[in-house]
Amino acid sequence: MLKIINKLLLKKWFPVSLRVVTLIAFIGLVIIGFSSPTNDPFFLKQLSRTNLTTVFVWRLWWPLVVLSAIFLGRAWCMVCPVEMITTFFAKIGFKHKRPKWILSGWVINVFYFIVLAAGIAIVQIDQNPKYTSFYLLILIGISILSGMIFEKNTFCQYICPVGYLLGLLSKMSMWGWRVKDKSVCDACIDKSCISIKYTYQLNYKSCGVGLYPANITSNNQCLLCGGCLKSCDTYKTVTNHARPNPALVKIGFANDLMQIQPFLLVEWAFLFIITGSMIFEMNQFQFISDTCTSIITQNISDLLGLKAGLRKDLIGTAYLFLFLPLILWLLPYTLIRFFRLRISLNNYLKDISIIFLPVIMTFYIGLVVMEVATRLPYYRYIVHDIKGVETIKAILFKQIAVPQLPQWTNMAFFIILVLALIAGILISFKVIRKLVLKFQVQKNKIVLFFLPVIFVITLFATVFMYLSF
Repeated sequence: MLKIINKLLLKKWFPVSLRVVTLIAFIGLVIIGFSSPTNDPFFLKQLSRTNLTTVFVWRLWWPLVVLSAIFLGRAWCMVCPVEMITTFFAKIGFKHKRPKWILSGWVINVFYFIVLAAGIAIVQIDQNPKYTSFYLLILIGISILSGMIFEKNTFCQYICPVGYLLGLLSKMSMWGWRVKDKSVCDACIDKSCISIKYTYQLNYKSCGVGLYPANITSNNQCLLCGGCLKSCDTYKTVTNHARPNPALVKIGFANDLMQIQPFLLVEWAFLFIITGSMIFEMNQFQFISDTCTSIITQNISDLLGLKAGLRKDLIGTAYLFLFLPLILWLLPYTLIRFFRLRISLNNYLKDISIIFLPVIMTFYIGLVVMEVATRLPYYRYIVHDIKGVETIKAILFKQIAVPQLPQWTNMAFFIILVLALIAGILISFKVIRKLVLKFQVQKNKIVLFFLPVIFVITLFATVFMYLSF
């Protein structure tokens, strides 16, 4: 499989042709999204299940991209049309040096927080085909603007929230972009893979995100575009049969994760935002929401006297993405301090919190199963009615029955989620053993093995607290 992909990456048409296809699909989705005939909230909620744009972007593309990252690394980046767009405009743009506020990585966190908090939680862009189309156009617009202003591929490396998430999730991948023989790179004269002459080419190019293939030790940043592979093979100043040297290779399941590389504070902050999204998404599991709703007798918002409106939305967003994740992350640290482990808060966030990453990753596996499967009954209608309008009208006028999955699937999704989280805990145990050896933890090290369990239990508790708002 890897040999086939590496051979394809040497072809002139790969992966550029796939990016052209995804760009055409992207444009088509935008057009279909703008076809929504009304802004009525009730109709739009129904339409979000049958309109190709909302279903594909939020219920197919997004879940499957996340799933592919866990097993295949940043494979989506290989065919993403945005990389091609931003590279083209960077070629004709001003090529300014990137300022420190871009290089810091915090722009991605702000962007992702706005998408989740304002876009998903308040405006509900995932429920409205038009809003989804606007969101897609905003992504393209920002990629063009950053390409016109800054050097190299600034958008994919420092702005794209999807890429940042994929970089973290790809720590579980069994594949990675590496060089086959570092000595070949050491002896290389032309360094075509990093030559500025080829940076702004769309195909046979040097790395657009400033990586040197010989120094790549993780899946975090490489976009798997294959440009350095092509340039290594094409622009040789000296004949060397060991070239091309970069390639997609098998590195072993969760190899990056087991390197126990500490998080940057900006990376942990991104995980903090993600956990708010996890709490929100767990509400989509019918069994969980029904169980919590049956227990809740009084809403927190009612006790606070909050009425529907922008003020309640803003407070609710802060509650979901700030207060509840704070509980989720601080409770395990409180346990550490209670048992007097000498771990500072800074070390907890940068080093110890890596043990929660497998739980977060496996949660997304359970979420993907639920997101994709719950739309299965609607797919056959979408094939014949991509706008989804006629299908919803037929449902509302009872010309066709509301597509539904069997009742037992609600429990099945919950069980799959629980099994996925258990798998995440087991992987976390392996990470903990590595941490114990690396930091030579002796006293009360058993406490660390309780942390991922506490994290999962607290996650369910915060979902209950969220539904109580």
